[in-house]
Amino acid sequence: MKLGLSLDPDRRESLFWRLQCFGWGATLLVSGTMTSYLSLEYGLVLSAYRTAFGVVLSAFLLRPLYRRMRASGPVFTPPRVAGILALCASLGVADTVSTLVLADLLRVERVMDVLREVFSVSLPMRAALYVFWSILYFGIHSLFDAQQEQLRAARTEAALRAGELQMLRSQVNPHFLFNALNSLLAASDEPATVRQLTLALTDYLRFSLQQRGDLERLGVELAALESYLRVEKVRFEEQFEYVLETGPGVVDALVPVALVQPLLENAIKYGQLAAIRPLRVEIVSFIEGETLVVAVTNSGCWVEPGTHPSTGIGLANLRRRLELLYGDRASLTLAPAAASVTSRIQLPVAPPSQVCPL
Repeated sequence: MKLGLSLDPDRRESLFWRLQCFGWGATLLVSGTMTSYLSLEYGLVLSAYRTAFGVVLSAFLLRPLYRRMRASGPVFTPPRVAGILALCASLGVADTVSTLVLADLLRVERVMDVLREVFSVSLPMRAALYVFWSILYFGIHSLFDAQQEQLRAARTEAALRAGELQMLRSQVNPHFLFNALNSLLAASDEPATVRQLTLALTDYLRFSLQQRGDLERLGVELAALESYLRVEKVRFEEQFEYVLETGPGVVDALVPVALVQPLLENAIKYGQLAAIRPLRVEIVSFIEGETLVVAVTNSGCWVEPGTHPSTGIGLANLRRRLELLYGDRASLTLAPAAASVTSRIQLPVAPPSQVCPL
């Protein structure tokens, strides 16, 4: 039987009555079978009465009482457990005695001795039945409490992750734009160059200001980054070259906003430290199976961390965002070679919500 556990109050109420019908219905079936087997007069009537008695007591006496117990503190303390057992024993007695009274009213005299024997044996069984009902009641509510606590913890973690993602993202764009404005400032004495730089930078700013969510199609970011690369090309002319290569399906892949931007920023910043000219930057992206690969390569040599002034924001933020969104399913690696350095991102093609739900 599917219980349909839910934190929704309406569904929980519905679940309670479904379980009541199922449990007490099974009790009626067993009791009716026994009285029929013993050929007791009015046996089905008496079984139906006992079942109705149990339904009323459990729903309108035990349930409200147990609710107050749960609200007032821990239930499973020795005094309270003893009280619950005593109450269930009392209900077993009341159940049995009231059934015998009903049998007297129905004048079931011919089988009263048999009835008394049957119900005296069933008294402890009925008491045990109320104990079992109580265990089920507290047990199911314990499951609800655990489910609610897990949901609360998940919502808290999701809120923290969303807040951290927003904070990390808010740090990236200003940092990148600062570098772009420096490029513009460096060419301030050349009006024609400034105009080209301004137009290209405007395209990139439009991309930055239009971002609302955490995900964007990779093609949108690559188009914006090409605008930024044009800024650098106008500024450095023959001293700078760039290549953009995209494989099939790449432009439509949903990725975290500003995924490639920190890699490109790093490539230009550290590539300029090398004596190799022109500075060459390649952005290559392709899909390999279920994995999206984005690689940014710059000419130059490896610069050891700490040997050059840096805030360290870009790649550190990107690693943290990938971890929050994908867990261990995504990676960012740096691979230095003889005359180049490659930053490589690998992440699932599927959106983060389908890979590592928050």
